[in-house]
Amino acid sequence: MRDGRRLRAVLPGGSSTPFVLEKDLDTPMDEESLNAVGSRLGTGTVIVLDDQTCPVGMLANLERFYAQESCGWCTPCWQGLQWVQLLLADIEEGRGTLEDLQLIEWHAQMIKPENTFCDLAPGAMEPLASGFKYFRDDFLSHIEEKRCPWVGTSAKWSRGGR
Repeated sequence: MRDGRRLRAVLPGGSSTPFVLEKDLDTPMDEESLNAVGSRLGTGTVIVLDDQTCPVGMLANLERFYAQESCGWCTPCWQGLQWVQLLLADIEEGRGTLEDLQLIEWHAQMIKPENTFCDLAPGAMEPLASGFKYFRDDFLSHIEEKRCPWVGTSAKWSRGGR
């Protein structure tokens, strides 16, 4: 980690895997061990979330990427991911509501491999579902404050990436 920053969580298998928290950082990088802490190996590309980065903005950025990558073959992917990324953008930009959170959570539960033709959309839901689990207070702060609480810090996650 850079000086002055603390680890908050990692996506141990790339952008389509659930978060692993700091307390589980000593977990071996194998499928069985990561499954035991609620994640998976995926591509083996580790993405780090530090304590100075907005997790809502990070997840909004990931979902925007997946929405753009959809081939459009199945409705959960081409419509569901588009809707999720728009709802997350509203939350990140201070226009979100508690109903938006419920809709996103519903999508995260419904967009599963058995409901899609490929694993793109279900993979997009993995970090989002775990993000709700671990960073729910951050989502609620965005809604209650009607803005991203990270604005004005070096941690704001922008539309164009970091």
